Amino acid sequence: MANKNFNKVLNSPTIMTWMSYSTKALTLFVVLPMVLKFFSEGDIVLWYLFSTVISLQSLSDFGFRQTFSRIIAYAFGGAKDIFVYKDGSNTDGEITDISRPNIDLLSRIISTMKYIYVVLTIIVFVGMITLGTWSMFKPIQQSNNINQAWIAWVIIIFISTISFYGRIYMNFLEGLNKIALVRRIESMTSLGSIITSLLVLAFAPSLLNLVIVNQFWVLLNVLRDWYLCINVDDKFYNKISPSLPFDRKLFKQIWVPAWRSGISGLMSVGLTNLTGLIYAQVGNTPSVAAYLLALRIINQIKEVSMAPFYSKLPLFAMYRIKNDLTNLRKAIIRGMGLSHFVFVLGVIFVGLFSDYLLGLIGSDLKFVDQKMWVLISFAFFVHRFGAMHIQAYMSTNHIISHIADGISGVLYIVSCLLLVNYIGIYAVPIAMLIGYLGFYAWYAARYSYRSLNISFYDFEKKVLLTPTILFLLYILFTIIHQPRI
Repeated sequence: MANKNFNKVLNSPTIMTWMSYSTKALTLFVVLPMVLKFFSEGDIVLWYLFSTVISLQSLSDFGFRQTFSRIIAYAFGGAKDIFVYKDGSNTDGEITDISRPNIDLLSRIISTMKYIYVVLTIIVFVGMITLGTWSMFKPIQQSNNINQAWIAWVIIIFISTISFYGRIYMNFLEGLNKIALVRRIESMTSLGSIITSLLVLAFAPSLLNLVIVNQFWVLLNVLRDWYLCINVDDKFYNKISPSLPFDRKLFKQIWVPAWRSGISGLMSVGLTNLTGLIYAQVGNTPSVAAYLLALRIINQIKEVSMAPFYSKLPLFAMYRIKNDLTNLRKAIIRGMGLSHFVFVLGVIFVGLFSDYLLGLIGSDLKFVDQKMWVLISFAFFVHRFGAMHIQAYMSTNHIISHIADGISGVLYIVSCLLLVNYIGIYAVPIAMLIGYLGFYAWYAARYSYRSLNISFYDFEKKVLLTPTILFLLYILFTIIHQPRI
C-alpha cells in the first residue's frame, strides 16, 4: 500500500511540478542571499538583467510553445485534425473519435515544429547579439569586472540559443502529458544547479563563474529533455516520422492560434520584463536592484503557485476533445483555487519578512517599500486570475489572449506614460492594474465561464473567494501597521 501511494506521488503532475518549482525557489532562499552578500550592486543588477533577457526569449517563441503542446495532446488523444473544439465537436461539426494516437497527424506536427523552431532560433540569436547586447552596455559598465561581464554575456547568448531550439523536446513531452516525469527529473537538475552555484559562491565568487555553472545546467537540461523525448512510451517518438517536407496547410492551421498567443505574451510578460530593462537604463543602481529583486521574487512566487493549474493543461485539452465538461470543470476549479491560495501565501510571507531576511544575511540591499510590494503583487494576482481563465478557454484551441492582452497592454502603456511623471516607478504596477482590471480579467473570465457552462458565482465561490479575502486582510494589515515588520 505504501509503495502504491509513493508511486502515485511520483506520477502526480501537480506534486512533481511543485517539487520542481520548489527546488528552483530554493535559489531565492539559498543562492540569492549569497549573491546579495558577495556581489556589488552593479553585479546584482547585471545578474537580474541576465535572467530578464533569458526570460524574454519566450517572446521569440511567439506562442508556438503552448500551441504545439496543445495540438500534440489533441493528436495523441486521437483527434483527426486541428480544429477549435467546443461542445465536443470541431468547427466542421464532426464529433471527435477518441481511439488511439493519430500517428500521421503527430508526424506532420513534429516535422512542422522542427522547421519553425529552426527559423525562430535564428531570430533569437540575432536578437540577443543586437538588441540584447545594446541593453547590456550601461549595466555592464557598472560591473566590478567589465571584461568578465562581457564574457558571461557571450556564454549566455550561445547557451540560450541552444536551449531555445531544445524546446521542441519539452513541447512533445508536455503534449504526451509526461509532466510528472519531466518535473521529477527537473527537480534533480535544479538541485544540482543550486549546489554548484553555492560551491562557486563559497570558494570563487564572481559573476562569470556563477554564469558558467548555471549555463552548464541549462545545457544539461536540453540533453535531459532530448533523452526523455526519444525514450518515453517505448520510444514512441522514434515511431513518428520527423523528416517530412514542410506542411504549409498544417502551418496555416497552427499559425492562427500561435500568433495570437505570441501577441498575448508580448503585451503581458514582455511589457512586465521590459520595464526592468528600461528602468536599468535610467534609474540609480540601488533602486534598480531593489525593483529587480521584487520582480524576481514575485515571478518566482507566480511560478510556484502555477503548479496545480498549469501542470494539468494537457489533461484539460484531452477532456475538451472528449467533451467531458464535468471532469474538466472539477480539474480547473481545483487547480485554479489552489494556485490562488499558494500565490497569496507567498506574497504575504515576503511582504512581512523581506527586510528582516535581508538584514539577517547581512545584505546592504533594501527591498522595495510596502506600498510598491502590495501594488506589484496585487497586479500579478489580478493577472493570474485572467491568465488562468484564458488557459481554461484555450483548451478549445480558440485563442482570445491576443485581444485580452492587446487591449489591456495598450491601457497599460497609456496609463504608464500619463502617470510616470507624477508618481515615478509606482506608475508601473498601477498601470498594470488599470489594464488588467479595466479589460483583461473580466474579458477572459467571461469566455471561460461560457465554455465551461457555469456561472460566475458557482465558479468563483469555490475558487476566488477565500484567497481574495486573505489578500485584502493582508493589505488592511499593511495599511494599519507601518512600517513593516
